[in-house]
Amino acid sequence: MTKRRDFVRDATLLGVAFAFPGAEWGVGDRGPGIGGEHPPTPGPRPPTPQDHWAALRQEFYISPRGIYFNTGTIGASPRPVVEAVVRHMTAFETVFDAQGVDLSALRTAVGSLLGAPPSSFAFTRNTTEAMSWVANGLDLEPGSEILMTDHEHVGGRCPWEMNARRASWTITRVPLPVPARSAQEVFDRWERAITHRARVAMISHVTFTNGLIQPVKELCAMFRRQGIITVVDGAHPPGMLRMDLTDLGCDFYCTSPHKWLLAPKGSGLLYISEPWLDRLWPTIASGGWDDLAAKGERFDRMGTRNDSLLAGFKAAVEFHESIGRERVERRVRELGDRLYDELVRIDGVAMKSPSDARIRAPLVSFTVRGWTTQDLIQELWRRGPVRVRHVAEYDYHWVRLSTHVYNSEQEVDRVAGLVQELARERR
Repeated sequence: MTKRRDFVRDATLLGVAFAFPGAEWGVGDRGPGIGGEHPPTPGPRPPTPQDHWAALRQEFYISPRGIYFNTGTIGASPRPVVEAVVRHMTAFETVFDAQGVDLSALRTAVGSLLGAPPSSFAFTRNTTEAMSWVANGLDLEPGSEILMTDHEHVGGRCPWEMNARRASWTITRVPLPVPARSAQEVFDRWERAITHRARVAMISHVTFTNGLIQPVKELCAMFRRQGIITVVDGAHPPGMLRMDLTDLGCDFYCTSPHKWLLAPKGSGLLYISEPWLDRLWPTIASGGWDDLAAKGERFDRMGTRNDSLLAGFKAAVEFHESIGRERVERRVRELGDRLYDELVRIDGVAMKSPSDARIRAPLVSFTVRGWTTQDLIQELWRRGPVRVRHVAEYDYHWVRLSTHVYNSEQEVDRVAGLVQELARERR
C-alpha cells in the first residue's frame, strides 16, 4: 500500500523518476572526504528503470500468478482508473452527492493526446460503434467501392459489409504481404487496388492480426488526391504510439481507448475531421442532433449513458500522461522487440509480424511447427498460465502476443522460453 500511495501522490515526481533513474538518489553521507574523520558512507542502490516499471506494476490488479500478453484485446485498467469509475458511480447512486464529469476537460485532454481540436471528438463505446457511425452516416451512391485489406477486424469491416448489402456498395479486399517487408510494399498494394469506383478506404492503422503499422499518413495523402474518403480503424495506437491526427490527415479515426490507453471497457472515441463535422449523419438522433454548431458533441446526444466510464476515461488519460507518451511508447516497443527477437531465433517458429521494427507494433504473431494454434495456446495456458490471442480470422490461425507497460523483461523471457520448450517437443 505504501508503494501505491507514493506512486500516485505526485505524478510530476513520477515523471522525473522515470526520466532520471537514480539521479541524486541514495548518495548517502559523503562525510568530509580525504583527510576527514570518516570515509564516505555508501547509500542504498540507486533505483533502476526496471525498479520503476516494477513499482508501476503495483498499480494494476493483474494477478501475479500468470502472464498477461493480450492487451491487443483488452487493456488492464490501473487502480486510479477503476477507482475513478467506482467513486463516480457510487456518488451518483446516492442521488444527492452525484458528481458531474467535466467533458470539456476530457475533450481537451484527448485532443492534446491525439493531436486534434477538442470539438472534433465524439464519445462512443468502442471502435465498432465508431466505425458503424461513419459507415451509416455517409451518403454514397449505389455501386460505390469500399477498399479494405484482408487483415480487418470484424468491428472494422462488418459495418461496411452490412451497408454494402443494404445500399448496393461493393467491397474490395487489398491483400497484404505476410510478413510485410517495408512500408513501401504495403503502400504499393493499396495504390494498385484503386479503381474509378473507389469512394472509401478503410485502413487499419495497426493490423490486429500481426501488428503491422501501415503508412497511414502517406495513404491518406494519396487517397485525398483521388477524392477518396479515408476512415481509419485505430483500435490500437492511442496509448501505444504517439499520435497526431491532424498531421495524419484522415477524414475519420475510430478507436478503443479500453485497449492500450487502459480506459474502462466501453470507452470508445470517434474523430471527425473539420470538413465532415456538419456532413456526417448521426446514427442515433436525440435533442440537438441537427445542432451543427455543437460539432462533435452533437453525436454524443443519445440519451442516458454511463458517465462513470467517462470519469474513468479521463483518469486513464491522466495516468498515461503522468508516465509520459514517449516513455510508454519506448517501453512497449522495447518489450515487443525483445519478444520478437527471442522468438525469431527459435527453430520451428514462423514469424507472421514484420521483421522491420519500424513498421511493427508490439503485437507479435507466429506459429510453431508441429502444433495446432489451439493446442499451443492451451499449453501456454497450462504451463504459464499465459493469456494470449488466437488470430483465427481469415483461417490464419496465429498466436498473437502483445506487450504493455505492466509487462516485464522477465515475462518476455519466460514466454519465449516456453515457446522454445514446446517447439523442441515437436521437432
